[in-house]
Amino acid sequence: MKVVSFLVPFLFGLIGIFSFAPFSIKLLLFISYAYLIYIILYSKEDNFIKVFLWGIGHWGFGMSWIIVSVYYYGETSIATSSIIYILLVIILSLVFTCPLLLIRVFLNSFKINNNFYKSLVVSSLLMLGEFSRYYLLNGVPWLIPGNIYLDTITQNIYPLFGVSFSSLLIYLLCSNIVISYHDKKRYYLIIFFILVTIFPNHKEINNINDGIQVSIVQPPSDPFLKYKSDYYNQIERNLLDLISSTSDKSELIVLPEAELPYLINSNRFEEFLKRASQTDKLVMGGWYIDNNLIYNSIFSIKSGDLYKKNHLVPFGEYIPFISGLRGIIGFFDLPMSNVSQGGSDQPNIIINETISLATPICFDIAFPNTVRKMNKSSLLMINISNDTWFGNSIGPYQHLSITRIRSIENNRWSIRSTNDGISALISNNGTIVTKLEKGVSGILEGKVGLIKENSLYNMYGYLVTYFFCFIILIITFFNFLCQKYYPK
Repeated sequence: MKVVSFLVPFLFGLIGIFSFAPFSIKLLLFISYAYLIYIILYSKEDNFIKVFLWGIGHWGFGMSWIIVSVYYYGETSIATSSIIYILLVIILSLVFTCPLLLIRVFLNSFKINNNFYKSLVVSSLLMLGEFSRYYLLNGVPWLIPGNIYLDTITQNIYPLFGVSFSSLLIYLLCSNIVISYHDKKRYYLIIFFILVTIFPNHKEINNINDGIQVSIVQPPSDPFLKYKSDYYNQIERNLLDLISSTSDKSELIVLPEAELPYLINSNRFEEFLKRASQTDKLVMGGWYIDNNLIYNSIFSIKSGDLYKKNHLVPFGEYIPFISGLRGIIGFFDLPMSNVSQGGSDQPNIIINETISLATPICFDIAFPNTVRKMNKSSLLMINISNDTWFGNSIGPYQHLSITRIRSIENNRWSIRSTNDGISALISNNGTIVTKLEKGVSGILEGKVGLIKENSLYNMYGYLVTYFFCFIILIITFFNFLCQKYYPK
């Protein structure tokens, strides 16, 4: 029986992942989080273990693409990659899930009796836990609950208050289900409202009044061979052939993240450009070295403008916690594993003298505030990524969904360029206009809009969400003081 009681929270944590891409069974996240809130508030024994196991199930499956990257493309043994993956999942559970147990301590200390107000307090505290994901452990903003509202009517909240306000709504609904379970009328009303919030949304692609013709080059090279010198010539030939096949009408040609396995400030890259066509239209990713530091960057060939990636992938571009692993484990000696972090206030890339581009690279796109700052002065967003490192896991599908959400939040068209898919042209309402699936070598072409108008979220960020949580917690604190010092 003890084994079953521990298996249950693990399974409830796991099923929530099926609400995210590529599964998108939205209702399961509400079930998962309702159970989590229940064990936080009302479980009478083994609270820590149950919450921890919920986190293991949630993070273990949701971040499973990590083990694909480490094992298959890091050239480690199955034992080593498994240890790294297990340690990461344990750390994520301990840092982002187990501290939620403090919610019960908070409620017991402040003695909140009103059920609806209690749900507001619980939701606000859960939001504090979510905000921590953007800062702790260098930031791991993956599996944000509000992301599941993509392609529902509730995605209309994104351009107003951002994805975190959608998370707040989920927390509020789930906590109300748990706290008001015995109030059947209210219980069924909440379930009805949940079903309304996940009702499918269909939006037509907006007419493009001001736009440019673009081409995306998707050249799926073999990540097993990419950093072997005898494979360089094949990568170059493939890229050159694809570039030469792009339309002459395109004003912008976008290449993915770090497709060339050598530095862009090297003689070999100069020779590559001499052989390429339409170089004045190229915006591409590449490795850049400055003061003996290597950066993952995106740059415009014509203007020379360059952006250095700000948020690095753990165990891919940097080694969290234990830098001494480099040299011991082969994976950590790959060129990608010792990357330096770019600054947070870099200027946008300019093309055609007037068009400002927001250019989040790979993991950057998961950080809403970083992307929001970029898009304050942009007309168009480009997200390049090397999703070959995730193999055929759920990672690339989640990554594409996040890019679509950033487009909606900031009211910007997006060009998503990846090495082996999923590349796409995405409208400002998150609609995929056209795409290239994983593993397909080819060119994606179309027209994208240039938009000057900023969304409400782009102007004010999470101000409404922060303000809501702050007010609820301040009221709770002052109510506590009044009860303590001015009892009736």
